[in-house]
Amino acid sequence: MILLLPKIHILAVCVLCHVSNCAAASSSSYSEHLDLTPLPRNNLLASFNFEVYSDPAAENGFRNDGQLFWAHYGLFPRSVGQIVQSTHTHELHLRFTQGWWDAEEWGLLPHNGKYAGGSGVEVWAWIAGESDTQAENRWYELVNGLSGLFCASLNFVDSTRTTPNPISFRPDSNMRSSFLSYPGSGENNTASSDLHLYHGSLPRETVCTENLTPFLKLLPCKGRAGISSLLDGHRIFDSKWQSMALDFVPICDPDSGCRLHMTQKVDVVLDVQRSLQRQHSPIPHPPPTEELQCDRSKPYHSESICFPLPSPEVVDWKLSDIFGLKIKSSCLVDQTCENEASSSSVCTHITPAWRLSREDGTVVSSTPSNACFSLHDSNEFDLFFSTANSTSVSQNDQPPVYIQRSMTGRGQQNGGIQTIIYNPSMTDSVSLIYLESLPWYMKPYIHTMVATLSSADSAPPASPSTSLEQEVIKRTLYRPFLERVRGTYLELKLEVPPESRLTLSYDFDKTLLYLAEYPPDANRGFDVPPGILTVLTKGADGNISYTYALRTSSLLLSLPTPDFSMPYNVIILTSTVMALAFGTVYNILVRRFVYEDDLGEHTPLLQRIKQRIRARFVKQKTPAGSNKSGKVKERTDAEDRGRDKKT
Repeated sequence: MILLLPKIHILAVCVLCHVSNCAAASSSSYSEHLDLTPLPRNNLLASFNFEVYSDPAAENGFRNDGQLFWAHYGLFPRSVGQIVQSTHTHELHLRFTQGWWDAEEWGLLPHNGKYAGGSGVEVWAWIAGESDTQAENRWYELVNGLSGLFCASLNFVDSTRTTPNPISFRPDSNMRSSFLSYPGSGENNTASSDLHLYHGSLPRETVCTENLTPFLKLLPCKGRAGISSLLDGHRIFDSKWQSMALDFVPICDPDSGCRLHMTQKVDVVLDVQRSLQRQHSPIPHPPPTEELQCDRSKPYHSESICFPLPSPEVVDWKLSDIFGLKIKSSCLVDQTCENEASSSSVCTHITPAWRLSREDGTVVSSTPSNACFSLHDSNEFDLFFSTANSTSVSQNDQPPVYIQRSMTGRGQQNGGIQTIIYNPSMTDSVSLIYLESLPWYMKPYIHTMVATLSSADSAPPASPSTSLEQEVIKRTLYRPFLERVRGTYLELKLEVPPESRLTLSYDFDKTLLYLAEYPPDANRGFDVPPGILTVLTKGADGNISYTYALRTSSLLLSLPTPDFSMPYNVIILTSTVMALAFGTVYNILVRRFVYEDDLGEHTPLLQRIKQRIRARFVKQKTPAGSNKSGKVKERTDAEDRGRDKKT
């Protein structure tokens, strides 16, 4: 009986720990969802959505009343929580984007562009600070922490790549009611601090597996189970377009305190035929004749002549063929708890021309439009897609606006930028905010900005009027550059009439950089961050909301580039001149010049050596007395030769 007491105590402790763990799991929540949407030309849009809500009892050390308490991390990643806590970050938005979104073929951006960024890496955040200097220092501390966490070059976001307080961004939370206080900071943020918005981008950054791996490590299952198990770097980065997003937003309530909400999204457009070809034949080779799908509308079509279709209409593939593996069950935080707070599902958005079936052969429906599957009741999950008409896809809405930006001019001294904004609507005008952040080595002339307006099917007028610019450009925010300190900030509020095309253009000068400021591949050019276009919509209550956002493509700027072999040539030439000068001066100072006659009779080196050896042997054989007389004789002979020379 005495021996059983320790076991009973251990069992009681285990039961209490189990109950507390279940309570902790139920207090915080995690959900994951996957949306699959076929696109034209046999492309597939896969949208991964992961959401984590922290404990409403002020988990992670955040409260809105400024009180201190014991910080505890459950499902919410501690690495992100500590960074935002130490830097007093109120909201954080991070984007990794690569590729080009074809708006004319694919329609609207996923989530109306809210979670899409420009090419490379883009980050913006609201940071609390009593002064601009304090908030800016915390911003640099934040980007340095994110740089180490996500293996990115965000530490290069300095003052030249930072734009403060642009109006193109709005917070997702209520700034006053959700104002966070940070324990141990010694500040009462709600009373004395203000929120400062900072935005930075690195268009040159290449998104790769090094960024995806730490992105998955933030998830509860860390990419080993659930829909995140499909995120293989070899498949994701072989796509036409992909975007990774991370948003940190607090949701505070006066009664229950703050609840942290972190959203992670991965949107990727995959080429189905390319993925299938790589799955079945890693080495590319032409398809057999019997597998060719020909365009029978061509007049020269026959049994021996085939014009292949750009994309086959009859397709048959499964989810594991596209991503390389099946979904490994669901990401259950704790399967032993009865009230599981996580959810996992897969949804498809297809037309009746498609046929869906499960891995066991069960047909979902002959005419599904929005079929969803739960992953709680299966160990592995796979879906089969088949259709005889792959061109039948769900119609995506048309974007409210199109934009394109290009570089103009020629030469290495100056250039220009032209931006074309097109409103396809035939009835409604569109209100926009256009943001451009230019590097300091581009010196724009705002007085050269020209705004021209034309209809969709006509050329722009040759001479724009001032009244037209005032009608289209409602507001201009401009901050000039400071050389090697900050870049140019230009933000315009525009109004584009229905079915019209607005063209904005201005000139700029190029700067000659120092030698150390050029990158290793300077002849490739310098990347200019993409422009950000935000669509504004006025509601019935008069409030203005940001309904759609998109980015232009980044530009490649060619600056005057010196010949980098010249420093090497200068070093070699200088070293040669210095060696010649030093050698000449040294010879003049050290060497002694005499007449040849003063040197006496010249004896070859070999003969002198023989004479010395012979004299040594003679010295050993000659007695002491004779040696003395010999020395006297030699001295006498030397004196005689000296007299002869004098005479």
